[in-house]
Amino acid sequence: MGKRELVLISVFVVLGVVLYQFTAPPPAPGSESVSIGSIFRNLRRGVQGARESATADVSQSIAVDSSVTTVRLSLLANSDITLTGEDRTDIATELHVVARGYDPAEAKAAAAAVRLKLDRVGEAIVVNLDRDALTKTTTRHVPPPQLTATIKVPRRLALRMEPHVGRFVASQLASADIMGARGETRLTGIAGHLQLTHVGGPLDIDGAGSLKLSARNSRGTIRRTAGALALDTTGGELALRDITGPLEIESRNTDLRIDGIDALKPPLRINATGGEVRIGGLRTETRIDGRNTDIDVVMSRSVPLTIYNVGEINLTAPPGGYSLDASATDGRLFLDDGAFKPSGEGESHAEGAVRGGGPTIALRATRAAIKLRKPEGK
Repeated sequence: MGKRELVLISVFVVLGVVLYQFTAPPPAPGSESVSIGSIFRNLRRGVQGARESATADVSQSIAVDSSVTTVRLSLLANSDITLTGEDRTDIATELHVVARGYDPAEAKAAAAAVRLKLDRVGEAIVVNLDRDALTKTTTRHVPPPQLTATIKVPRRLALRMEPHVGRFVASQLASADIMGARGETRLTGIAGHLQLTHVGGPLDIDGAGSLKLSARNSRGTIRRTAGALALDTTGGELALRDITGPLEIESRNTDLRIDGIDALKPPLRINATGGEVRIGGLRTETRIDGRNTDIDVVMSRSVPLTIYNVGEINLTAPPGGYSLDASATDGRLFLDDGAFKPSGEGESHAEGAVRGGGPTIALRATRAAIKLRKPEGK
């Protein structure tokens, strides 16, 4: 027998072993050992992946007495959470789990192993995952399970939530401190203070006693904030309406829309870099500082207004009397309201009373124009 024949026989033997290992049934539980066979079985699992899925539903509850003031959520896994405050004396949870495995038995075991833990810690009920069970069912060949949690709590409780990834919906709570929400977030009817850090995805806040929001690449609407609102935002698009205020905004490369603010309390302060600031129906004392920001303001009442911008300023004048003080450095003034004759070289300036005078509107633009429009309807 020549070398060529020996090589061919060796190749066929190796191919036969590989084919057998990839098609052989898994060994009985407890019979696995470190061997060539186990190596091939692990290789086969890695190639074929978690092919099967299974679901499980688990309901739990815990009584809540008057000494409990807070519910704390710590679901670090990617999950969808719906939290609702109701007139009740317990905390009830429903967890829907979708888990995957190499075979039906493994997928079923993985789904059944996931549980929520409800523990009393001081004045709080802590809701989190059984980490040990979750770790045992998640390997490099098996993805983490998909979790959907529905939680009902007494509406008198405050919420404190650890950073979370996934859809989060909460309503009818005494207050909320959400340390991190990444993904779609909807909050409704927060009676007291709401503090939120949000990153990416849709954001909808409807009803809060007061609000402190840090947002990055958020897109959505903030409505019906009864008290002070402090907003720090980077990127994204946010619309604000029916805000009582006072309102203070730090904005970077964000498109802001503010309207429906007839009840807004002074002052309104905006510090913006890039992006857009558009305000409709302005009727409270305001200061806006912009750098390369597209600023457009429509006034519905004569109030003190100061706008500084390295960029263009567009303003619709109020219907009542006011005093204008406008300067454009390396730019021009376009003043359709009042009878002004801009003066100056290098800096175009206009100053004077309109319709008998009133609160001062001070406008300063650098390397851009100031455009003052007539009041709406005139």
